[in-house]
Amino acid sequence: MNMMKRYVKSLSARALPYALCIVLLSMLSAVTSLAAGSGERLVLSWTGDPATSITAAWRGEAERQEYMQIAPELTYNEKGFADAVTVEAECKDISLDNTGTWHFEATTSGLTPDTVYCYRVGCGGDWSEVRTFKTDDPESRNVTFAYMGDVQTANDMEEDYALWGELCRAMVERNPETSFAILGGDLVNSGISTEMFDCLLKNASPVFSQVPLFSTVGNHESNFIGGKPELYLDYFAFPENGPEGFEEEFFSFDVGNVHVLSLNDWIFSGEQNLTDEDFARVDDWIRNDLATSHADWQIAVLHVPVYEVHSDTRATLVREAWGSIFEDYGIDLVFEGHQHVYSRSYPMYQEKVDYEKGITYIMGVSGAKFYDSADESRAERTFYNTANYELVRTDGDTLTVQALDIDGNELDYVSINQRGVSVTRGEYIETLWKAAGKPTPAGESPFTDADTDAITWGYEIGLVNGYGGGLFGPEDMIKDWQIDLILDRR
Repeated sequence: MNMMKRYVKSLSARALPYALCIVLLSMLSAVTSLAAGSGERLVLSWTGDPATSITAAWRGEAERQEYMQIAPELTYNEKGFADAVTVEAECKDISLDNTGTWHFEATTSGLTPDTVYCYRVGCGGDWSEVRTFKTDDPESRNVTFAYMGDVQTANDMEEDYALWGELCRAMVERNPETSFAILGGDLVNSGISTEMFDCLLKNASPVFSQVPLFSTVGNHESNFIGGKPELYLDYFAFPENGPEGFEEEFFSFDVGNVHVLSLNDWIFSGEQNLTDEDFARVDDWIRNDLATSHADWQIAVLHVPVYEVHSDTRATLVREAWGSIFEDYGIDLVFEGHQHVYSRSYPMYQEKVDYEKGITYIMGVSGAKFYDSADESRAERTFYNTANYELVRTDGDTLTVQALDIDGNELDYVSINQRGVSVTRGEYIETLWKAAGKPTPAGESPFTDADTDAITWGYEIGLVNGYGGGLFGPEDMIKDWQIDLILDRR
């Protein structure tokens, strides 16, 4: 295979057509806080299935019962919220001194995939503005999302966060098909400052009250005694499917054909005083999460880089612990931050450049704090002193990443082709079964989506385990790492 086949660069940006026309009026206005009353600092996320649920988190003005009301856009246009689903919100005081910073979270499930909804939050006569979002299409192989590295401010908090808010607004204005965004940690300078989180969310809300927002944990969120990002976890609502004791510090979700893992690699700082058993539990969770994913693309997001551009002993620990896991289980792309430059690595495999098996690591910075130097020895593209975001698009077997500035100028571009051979999981096992002489299995298939002698035989002799939940995915294209795993079991 041509060593350059997977990584093809282009100097021109691509524009993809998209059927959805999201209501952007409030997004594209000047970045200000929401109207007084309920619904301030309102952001969306998914804590359940992105195709059938949505979670809203917001700040309220008092300890009271508040709600989320939601209706399909077509229904809302005819009846307003007369037929809306109304969900009670959980209320809690998240101020460190118990002076009353009231935070609300509400989740609605049972939604229809690939559908635009209108919603508002509040109570009585005190409701937020009406906003929209779109549920995921789980069958789509065309997904667009954004990555934004460190948001951390440099000098003036209000000014720096306002500039970052303008970057978010420009990002969605130019790319309204963006289905979600994920931040790379260090959202604030001090993880114990409610003032900083409030200022961040004030500038995030105009965009991310309509586009779901996620994050990974940075060191600046973790400066509590014991190293847990306590206030950060209070402000945000993320999936709770991580390893026991690390819920919302580690999580994963699927959107279309993309599987995203958010990993708190600040655990390697030593601040949480983890035991060997703790680290083993985290490692096992990562392996199992990747082994049971059948998305086309596997993308990890973490804060401390795997391949650092400034010397950092914690980066070495991350690379030693997780680098081989990423390689063994087919990670395609890793986003990272921490070192305040943009840097895209060469495709790296076992700490060497490898255009066939290598993983691309992209470090971004979207805030106002920059470093003006870096070790570029492992970097294919590096630039400095420019706030940027990365726009990721999947198109079937191809994934592209553009690095863009606030004016939409393309600063970098990479295209990655899908690893693996053109054969399905079912076809591959059938080939091995035929080579073994077509043995008759002893029992019945344990899989609800695959009932062939070949797959049943493969399961009985320990070649395959499936994805879990009784699924095998016989029509999924097999990945290189899956082939390697099967061959190791023979």
